[in-house]
Amino acid sequence: MAHFERGAIMRAPSAEVRAGGKGIDAARVSHSLHRPATLVVPLGDLDGDQFSRFLKYEGLDFKTSSYQGNIRVATMYQEINSSTMTIVNEEGPTISKSEWQSYLSAIKDEIKPGEVVASMGSFPHGVDSEDIRDFVEMVHQKGALIFFDTAPHFMRWAISHGADIVSPNLDEAEATVKGDAEDLFKGENSNGEDRARKAAIALCQMGAKVSIVHAGALGSALAYGGTSIFIPTVKVVVATTVGAGDSLAAGFILKCEEQGDVTQLGSINLKLALQYGSATAAAACEMGRSGDVDPTRVQTLFEELLSIS
Repeated sequence: MAHFERGAIMRAPSAEVRAGGKGIDAARVSHSLHRPATLVVPLGDLDGDQFSRFLKYEGLDFKTSSYQGNIRVATMYQEINSSTMTIVNEEGPTISKSEWQSYLSAIKDEIKPGEVVASMGSFPHGVDSEDIRDFVEMVHQKGALIFFDTAPHFMRWAISHGADIVSPNLDEAEATVKGDAEDLFKGENSNGEDRARKAAIALCQMGAKVSIVHAGALGSALAYGGTSIFIPTVKVVVATTVGAGDSLAAGFILKCEEQGDVTQLGSINLKLALQYGSATAAAACEMGRSGDVDPTRVQTLFEELLSIS
């Protein structure tokens, strides 16, 4: 729309409805890079059929489990000729313990030893700390690592129960470390590199093995083994930054898995993986639709990042 204004009645010249979610964005990236990864998604029984049709249309490999209710909706308002995006996330459903266990069972069937299981996005209401513990333990028992990109209070639970890799943005990272509120983030990135490095180290001190903290257009910090690095972004013409962190996560995980058994973190070149993730995120920002990337463009930006960082 031309301009988003509180309290006004506005008309959007165009709209698009598609399957959304951080995990779905990551699955799109994998699909675009010809490295398909199975998406396991919980669907509400009232509107899940439509959601499944969206995923099938895109050619994604997915499995589902069901819960009673509707799927959580995010509404995004993009202002024309502007990078300003206003996003409203619904609260979403509350699921039962049996529905959660059904979801975990669907995930368990897909886990392979030596890979990364990516848990992306907020969990439904009804999921508590013990449920997150069960999730982490299940992944570890299958010989895999677990990667979390989720809301701060879920992130704290995940880290306390042994999360291997965490990847919040700067706002989320600082809220996780400090225990701050998480209902309004504005993406304020002043002094971002220093803050991102400190937050990444702090997340590892809390218990994460590897932490990535992305500071928007500045770049991303990674901490592991008591030290940190910072990888700047590569300059591109940005259509939208929505889903950039999801694309970074997908690229990072794919490059880690490409190097071998990820449970042997000491043998994985994490800097290289973050450089590839950053290139993937930059390529996604050019496309205008979260999770979409051009493999050739990802490789070009990756090589550019290798030359400057």
